[in-house]
Order: sequence, then structure tokens, then C-alpha cells
Amino acid sequence: MDSILPAYDDPLFSILVIITLILIVAVSSFVMGNIKEKNRRKTLKDFLQGFNQEERQLEIEEMPFEPTLVKPLSLLAQAFKNQGEYQKSINLNLYLINNISNFFEKEKILEELGETYLKAGFLKRSESIFLEILHKHPRNIKALYRLGVVYELLHQYDKALETIIPLKILKKRTESFEAHIKLIQLLQNKKITTNQKVERLQQLLKLEHYAYRPIMKALFSLDLKVAWSNIQTDKIHFILDILWFLPSSNLNLDIISTDKILSAIYIAKGVIEPTTTIPKSNIFAIDTIISAKKGGNNSVDLLFNYGCSKCKQHFPIGFIRCPKCYAIDSIQIMETVAKKESQTGYSLL
Repeated sequence: MDSILPAYDDPLFSILVIITLILIVAVSSFVMGNIKEKNRRKTLKDFLQGFNQEERQLEIEEMPFEPTLVKPLSLLAQAFKNQGEYQKSINLNLYLINNISNFFEKEKILEELGETYLKAGFLKRSESIFLEILHKHPRNIKALYRLGVVYELLHQYDKALETIIPLKILKKRTESFEAHIKLIQLLQNKKITTNQKVERLQQLLKLEHYAYRPIMKALFSLDLKVAWSNIQTDKIHFILDILWFLPSSNLNLDIISTDKILSAIYIAKGVIEPTTTIPKSNIFAIDTIISAKKGGNNSVDLLFNYGCSKCKQHFPIGFIRCPKCYAIDSIQIMETVAKKESQTGYSLL
């Protein structure tokens, strides 16, 4: 044996030992990696089995899986989600997740599954999915944003604010989201008086990242006098629908009469009589109604539609956070002239 192996003091012996140790480390790493991957698959599989799949609308579980199916089935799942067929979308995503072994290949599908649960209103399931993603990939920005939305809808505002911390670490802009959550916390805080809320809201109007519309909407509900005194002429279009639907008893005619845009709005509304010189608002629909009234047509009114500046979707009712893409302060108020119909309520306040 001495003739085969080099002596311990031979340099070749040291090289042989180093090579042996490298092989041992490499094999150990390979074995441990396989064990970890196997445990990861088992953990994720056990996690997904916790979701109720009894109400299945797609019989795809027995369909043979092929890697080429991933893209078309992912697109089909997205189409079902966009059409409101949430259960079908969920079934497709679960089928793909159960048949893909590598976590990073199925991460996007998990994101889609979490968002589909969010759209469908299964908030706790959505929370579980996003937490599972972040457990394996803590730097997943989309999962962090969506988890914040879930906590907001669950009224767990402190947890929503906690999601801002890692986003800041990742150098993402969070000022609007933070302001949005803090505003909701203020409005829902039952430990402070109405006067304290009104005072704080007036302070928030001066801050950059706090949206004008939700603060003014809150002020009109809490203190009409303060609300009217804080109307900014250059931002009237952001609250045009709120002003239009205010009951006559909530109007401050002293302030309205001193502002030509407000005067034009309520002349068009028919609340106040036009003067000799009718003011122009530079709001097309308002000026159109005033022109129609001058021509003797008093059966005209405004209809409002609401769009999102980010995803370009339109909605029949207003929002603070876009129902489609969850953008904050992205609302666009679009008014159109229509035939007047009787109104029975003022749903904006």
C-alpha cells in the first residue's frame, strides 16, 4: 500500500487530501440540496392541500402534465380572472403549482393565485399565499404590495404599515400608500373627537402625499363650514361630483357667490338663479348645461363616470383605491351631460 499512496510528508499526499475533502463537500452539498428541495416541495404541497377544492368547475386534475402547458394554462387562468371566473382561475393555478417542482418557476403562478383569491374576496387565503411567497422570497415586491392591500381590506392597518418597511429597504416609493393607510386610521379612530379629526384633516391637506379628494369628502361629512373654507379652486374638478350631489341645505351660498366656478356649478345645477353676467367655469359639461338653460332647456343634468389613470379602467362609482389595479389616488372624474332624472338620495356622503 505504501507503494501506491504517497507518504504523509509527500506534497502529493496533501493534494490528495484536499481533493478528497472537496469531493466530500461537493457530494454533501448535493445531497443536502436535494433533501432541502424535497422538503420544500412537501411543505408547499401540504400548504396548498389546506385550501378547499371541493367546488371544482374544471376537471383537469387527471390531465397529463406537460411543461408546454404552463404558458397557455397561465394565460387561460388570467383570462378567467379578468372575466370574474375566479374558481376556474384558481383551479388552473393550483393544477400548475402542483405539477411544477421548482419554486422559482411557480412563483409567478403563486402570485396570480394570491391575486385571484384577493379579487374573489378570500382575503385570508390571499394572505396565506403571499406570506408563503415571502417566506421563500422575501424580496418579492409584488407580494409585499399585495399583502399590504390584503391587510388594508382586513382592517389590519398596523400590519399594512409593516409591509412598508421592507419596501423602503428595497428603495420603493411608499409615501402615498403610507399616507392612505394613516388617513383611514384617522377616520376610523373612535378614540378621538370629531373636532380633533377635523383639525388633523386640515393639517393633512397641506401635506404633499395626502390625496385632496378623500380628505374633502371626509370634511363634508364631519364639518360643512370647514369643508367649504378649504375648497381650492384649482382642485374643484377632483370633487365636482361631491359638490354636485350636495343637498341644498349643505350649501354655503356666501362662499359660492364669491367664486365664479362654484357659482357656475350651482347655476347649472339650478340651485341659484343666474345673474346678468353668467360666469364661466371652464368645465365643458357645466358650461354646456348653462348654455342649454339659457336656450330654455332645463331638463339637463350631469352623469358621472370614474376612471383610473393607471390601468385606464372605468367604473360607475368612485373609489380611493382602484378596484382593478389597486392604485391609490388615481381616480379621474368624467362628467357627461344627460337628460335629468329624479334623484332620491346623495350616496357620495
